[in-house]
Amino acid sequence: MAGPILVTGAEGFVGSHLLARLERARALDGDVTDAQAMGDAVGRGKPEAIVHLAAGSSVSTSWGDPGEAWRVNVLGTVNVLEAVRTRAPEARVLVVSTGEVYGRAEEIPTTENAPVVPLSPYAASKAAAEVAAGQAQRAGLDVVVARAFQHEGPGRDERFAVGSWSAQIARAEDAGGGTVLVGDLSARRDITDVRDVCRAYEALLDRSVPAGTYNVASGGAVEMHEVLDILVGLAECAIEVVRDPERARPADLPVVCGDSTLLRATTSWTPTIPLDETLADTLQAARAAAERMASA
Repeated sequence: MAGPILVTGAEGFVGSHLLARLERARALDGDVTDAQAMGDAVGRGKPEAIVHLAAGSSVSTSWGDPGEAWRVNVLGTVNVLEAVRTRAPEARVLVVSTGEVYGRAEEIPTTENAPVVPLSPYAASKAAAEVAAGQAQRAGLDVVVARAFQHEGPGRDERFAVGSWSAQIARAEDAGGGTVLVGDLSARRDITDVRDVCRAYEALLDRSVPAGTYNVASGGAVEMHEVLDILVGLAECAIEVVRDPERARPADLPVVCGDSTLLRATTSWTPTIPLDETLADTLQAARAAAERMASA
């Protein structure tokens, strides 16, 4: 590929890592819910490919404002696809979805052939965005869907458990000790480093990869209490873990684990960064953020 790669949501958690990785990546500026803005931006950019990351990405937030999740995740995807259809029809489009679309999957690890039964407004809106992507692909666009399972790494924000725990530990270290508020720790999650996820997205931009839907996952699940234990073990002060019932979210899934055999066989991608390293880097980034806040 020789042309530019435009990225929606480039300022976000994954987008910032993707721009750092891909030399030809550029932010696709504009509000994805504004069809005119998307058309103009794609027309100006003349992309070889587009990675559509912009989304309402928090399950818990989607319960508080389901309409916003549907507006951003569905309308935003439709607008990006329509901009490509009218302004850059030869571009490959990577639509980033989520492993949450499977809901309470009976098959663990879950393959791409499992039923899509989303439980949260976030997951339902992403499933609907996949329907739009599939229709665009059948109409002639070059569209790939990535169903990304949980990914963590430096820069994860506090709306998410690992980001919240890391930030709380960093603040506790500054204070010489403190507490970490947590929700349900029994859930088992398939966690991949965000930098490995970006490598998967890069692989899916290769036009030799057939259009279709691909899970991006490690293939193994870890209990969240183990994740917390690792982070607490990295803390440079005494930490007290306190259960906060308000941090449990509705319809939480006991086990989420993806089978990425198709992606691995098609692209030779495999995750390389171990969980311990992911968590250590996440905590270190949280410490740096806490230092910046303290000196501001």
